[in-house]
Amino acid sequence: MIQHADTVGVFQIESRAQMSMLPRLKPKEFYDLVIEVAIVRPGPIQGDMVHPYLRRRSGVEPIPPAPHPAFDKVLSKTLGVPLFQEQCMALAVEAAGFTPGEADQLRRAMAAWKRKGDQILRFGHKLIEGMTRNGIPEEFARRCFDQIKGFSSYGFPESHAASFALLVYASAWLKCHYPAEFLAAILNSQPMGFYAPAQLIRDAKEHGVRVLPIDINKSQWDCTMERHDDGVRAVRLGLRLVNGVGQPDADRIAHTVAQHGPFNSMLPLWRRSGASARAMRRLAAADAFGSMGLSRQQALWQARLLRDTPLPLFDEATSEHAACADKDDGYDQVPAVEPLRQVVLDYDATGFSLKAHPISFARPNLGRIGAIRCEDLKDAAKTPEGELVTVAGVVLMRQRPGTAKEVTFMTLEDETGIANLVIWSRVYKKYRREARAQLILASGRVQREGEVVHVVVTRIKPLTVRAGLDEMRLASRDFH
Repeated sequence: MIQHADTVGVFQIESRAQMSMLPRLKPKEFYDLVIEVAIVRPGPIQGDMVHPYLRRRSGVEPIPPAPHPAFDKVLSKTLGVPLFQEQCMALAVEAAGFTPGEADQLRRAMAAWKRKGDQILRFGHKLIEGMTRNGIPEEFARRCFDQIKGFSSYGFPESHAASFALLVYASAWLKCHYPAEFLAAILNSQPMGFYAPAQLIRDAKEHGVRVLPIDINKSQWDCTMERHDDGVRAVRLGLRLVNGVGQPDADRIAHTVAQHGPFNSMLPLWRRSGASARAMRRLAAADAFGSMGLSRQQALWQARLLRDTPLPLFDEATSEHAACADKDDGYDQVPAVEPLRQVVLDYDATGFSLKAHPISFARPNLGRIGAIRCEDLKDAAKTPEGELVTVAGVVLMRQRPGTAKEVTFMTLEDETGIANLVIWSRVYKKYRREARAQLILASGRVQREGEVVHVVVTRIKPLTVRAGLDEMRLASRDFH
């Protein structure tokens, strides 16, 4: 279900009937999408099916003549390359003489890859022998079985790929035509997937989405939509994004504001809502009292006076102190916090900042040492194939798929975008300690293939060019 909250109502897309609003794709367009979903699975990659298919589709490689009519019959739609489990089963029947029951056993062997990854090997001799008996060269038969064997590392049946492709299409259409609502929906579904809220928010802002900060008087538990006087619909970030604030406290605050209108003082809102003092302190740390005219430091000063345990002897004193805090009685003289420190505190409270990206504070020093912006990698004139470059950023994720022969993939983010790094095993072993840092400098050669750009890394260093960045609480999503 894809859902976004609205100030007027809730819009949901949760069934085929409600998805009828999506433009209908032509059969070939949809089938191309089905194949795109299938070829990113480990099975086709492990079976070396992906590159042959892509080369044939782009016209770089001709489709070789089939050694048996069965291959034309079964594999014509996928340019002679088996990409789906059903095709493997059909080849076993048409080209190797399997019975339907034996083909089903082959399917079960492919489906049991997690529990019995080597079970499919039992069918190898029979498959190769059957193909050879039908006049198919043994070398070709072995290569075909190697491709089929790849499905023991997880390949899609065509029906599964089609269902997944429909979800991909619906999500992409919503992200394109309703980017603000899509952002609100996916933030309300966290935690999920590869991307943390910081990256989702950055991407949405790059696509023109207006994102409004968390605010005690305006935010609900979920992220919501707000329409402004200029007609632009903006995303108001929800209280759910503040570390340490639970939904019960958030709902109490939102319900109280809905009943009594916006508050201009912390103490009355705290008393009327019944929210915990801890929640108010976490919201103060998240700089969520802007509509009350309170800076983060002023709000923290006031919130520290709140106590969850009733203490009648001190209750009046607490009220007086809080009242003083609302007046011009010294609390407004709290020293201002420098911009970098503000961003560090934002990341500590929510894991992201709308004020600035942390790497932007290091940019002057990075320019002096020759580090480029990540967005420069998109420009082939600035960073041509083979160019030696240095990029810097926050590590978003590390991946080392089992099909990648110990190659580690890392994604860096700076204030302009992301850089995808490819780190060969020998380089990762040499710089293992440095590669585990959350802020790094990476040097390497630019590798381009169409619109896909990587930096093949030769050296890694921790990023220490700006004091204060090392205090940030950052966490990458690691899959290795």
